[in-house]
Amino acid sequence: MNNQDAGIWTDVLRRMGYTVYPASMDSAEETFCAMVRGSRKLLAVSGKRAGDFAGERADGMLLCSPNRENADALMRLFPYTAPARCPKDSLSMGLGDRLGIATPGHASSVAAYDVFPVFAQQSVRELNLTGRTFKDIVAAAAFGVFEAGYKKGYGADGDHLKTIGEIDAALDAGCAMITLDCSNHIHADIAHLEDAEVERLYGNLPEDLRTYYESRYSQREHPVVGKIERNVLRRIVLTFHEAVEYAKTCHAHIMQRGGGVDFELSIDETSAWTLPCEHYVIANELEQVGVRPTSVAPHFCGEFEKGIDYRGDLAELTRQLIAHQQLAEHFGYKLSLHSGSDKFSVFPVFGSITKRRAHLKTAGTSWLEAMRVVAQKDPALYRRVHAYALEAFDKAREYYHVTTELDRIPDLSDLADGELPLLFQMDDARQLIHITYGLILNEKNEKGDYVFRDVLYALWYENEESYIHALRDHIGRHLQSVFAEV
Repeated sequence: MNNQDAGIWTDVLRRMGYTVYPASMDSAEETFCAMVRGSRKLLAVSGKRAGDFAGERADGMLLCSPNRENADALMRLFPYTAPARCPKDSLSMGLGDRLGIATPGHASSVAAYDVFPVFAQQSVRELNLTGRTFKDIVAAAAFGVFEAGYKKGYGADGDHLKTIGEIDAALDAGCAMITLDCSNHIHADIAHLEDAEVERLYGNLPEDLRTYYESRYSQREHPVVGKIERNVLRRIVLTFHEAVEYAKTCHAHIMQRGGGVDFELSIDETSAWTLPCEHYVIANELEQVGVRPTSVAPHFCGEFEKGIDYRGDLAELTRQLIAHQQLAEHFGYKLSLHSGSDKFSVFPVFGSITKRRAHLKTAGTSWLEAMRVVAQKDPALYRRVHAYALEAFDKAREYYHVTTELDRIPDLSDLADGELPLLFQMDDARQLIHITYGLILNEKNEKGDYVFRDVLYALWYENEESYIHALRDHIGRHLQSVFAEV
């Protein structure tokens, strides 16, 4: 379709009451598509492949809901709207979108940086709390990418998956990245046991297992970590040998499904820091059977709590990052930093040590920016949500580790409407809203109607430019820090 035809097409839509998102206008295989805005967003389609989509016909075109089925058709017609694998030698960044509306803002955020965005990134916990599926998050990302005209490629990550069934659901939805969370198979309590108890438990392991690990790791010099002491090795085997076997099993299953996806190993969901020697043994065992992760996420020292800056010894973290990065380079994968939202004091060091060939995950911070928009645009609504969050906090805390103290959050009756956005500069207030998202979105009244969800989405739709700008500034600040020179 030439510019003249596109202009005519746009005029027809305008007369129908729709505004076209200019960046979305594209054509392929004699088919023209664009995202349009009316009382809700729709995909307008005309041409040869219009029959691939489902919608209502009007004035010679098809108006389609941005649902999963139409997302599949869109990804077939415009391959850049489908998830792809992360490049190996550059920074990749997970940008979790709990609401399904953040991708245009995320695309605006990353446009000026050499970073590969993973626009669709969700854990099963997040899906359960928001009532979505992996297919939903991929569809939302595909339409968001198309709306923004973002053609540089993006990823989709089934995050913190613990079972084969969860892996299958993510693969079936088109996720090009699988993050395996082995925490159910890691015996983290071993780190806190006395040596005598460790000896006893180690002696109960099968003899062939003990012989295997001792023959491979005792009394030897290993790259990066040197010698591994006998008592240290026993703790490593007790803590991680089941997780290693489970990672092998899950990777084999992914390969049986056809492979072709990024495989991240998460060992960060433990109560103890990941020692470099532990990292080495895990990675070396996987390499022996041809399991080569795209990235590995150790548990670093300090506190990486949700939605706030790092709390801990930055000098010690720097030493750990150097050792873990050396191991990542030795084995040929990226280091991954989880719970990376708002860790501004860490970003410059992380970017420098990894040479920005790493993976960084953020998630809830984009939800917080959405709620900041609510505080700015509808103070009365925000006050209602905030009051509910205070009531729901204890229940939400069951899902997340935070050190929030509610009595440090100002009483809203003491704040003027114009002061409400300042709450998002306070750690305790940020975490209050951060972890209660699922309860806020799913709360219903006695009639079974949503209390907040529909009115919140209506506000975000009405103020979508404000949300895009908020994300561009906030996620842009993350990237600016990662790319800062140290």
